[in-house]
Amino acid sequence: MDKLTGMRVFTQIATMRSFKKAGERLGMAPSVVSKHLSALETELGVQLIERTTRTARLTEMGELYLSKCRSILDEIDDIETTLVKETGRLKGPLNISAPPGFTHRHIAPHLPAFSQLHPDVNLNLISANNDSGQLLPQVDLDIRISETRVHEGHAIQILAGNRRQLVASPHYLTRFGSPKLVSDLAAHKLVTVENGLDSNEWHFKDAKQNISTFKARGYLRLDSGDAILRCILNDGGLAMLPTYIVGRHITSGALLPLLETLVDERTPIHAVWRQKNHRLPKIEAFLAFLQQLYGDIPYWDAVTEENKKAAMRASK
Repeated sequence: MDKLTGMRVFTQIATMRSFKKAGERLGMAPSVVSKHLSALETELGVQLIERTTRTARLTEMGELYLSKCRSILDEIDDIETTLVKETGRLKGPLNISAPPGFTHRHIAPHLPAFSQLHPDVNLNLISANNDSGQLLPQVDLDIRISETRVHEGHAIQILAGNRRQLVASPHYLTRFGSPKLVSDLAAHKLVTVENGLDSNEWHFKDAKQNISTFKARGYLRLDSGDAILRCILNDGGLAMLPTYIVGRHITSGALLPLLETLVDERTPIHAVWRQKNHRLPKIEAFLAFLQQLYGDIPYWDAVTEENKKAAMRASK
């Protein structure tokens, strides 16, 4: 058997606590993951993982072996990184997580272009509604859309600005009118994100730049930006959505922005990674790729000569 592959498979199972999720990370079917683990356990003569219907749990010997495996695999990856620095050619795995709505629109369309630049990098991208705090120990790079917080041992880099716009369809506004003041929103059909609370907090500024908070209570409360988008495109009401979701619909006229001078909703798109990461050259290459892609004004806010190609890829 290939012991190195077995060690990598075992480490992923131990990290993800799931054969299925480990397989997704490794590009293997769960049955193949199980075979690699069984072969490794047979060769070692010990059980490393207790299988249950819901999870995979480390045995005492598995805990001991995991620490040794990680050390050995890190050393191998460190050697790989040293060779990369000497040859200037990036290769091997790079594990990234990002929110699904942003991934589908503004990362996935550009991955073939990244692969042309770095054909030997095996990029594994997770786009799921998982807690970033739990994901970061399992990935090399975590792309977030939230307030930036720097924790000890981590580095952070802003990739692009991120505005939110209050929008509605022309047909809805023809029927119910356009709000002129923040107070007018109480008379409209609002579509909000389901967050476990009675309302969403929308922020607005006045002529003196004072910020006020409007508690938006949705008559429809949905669990994703994409679901809200589909709703308001079909005349469902008003919603506050990021421009990376609604930008092209505003450009096409399918949605109209409202209270533009008053809305004050900005949360940056940024990346977080562990400073002590042996895959740093690949992380830096991917970050540089995204920063050049998005530029000072991202293409979802305005298409320019510089970002026209990226905008065309994202529109497909």
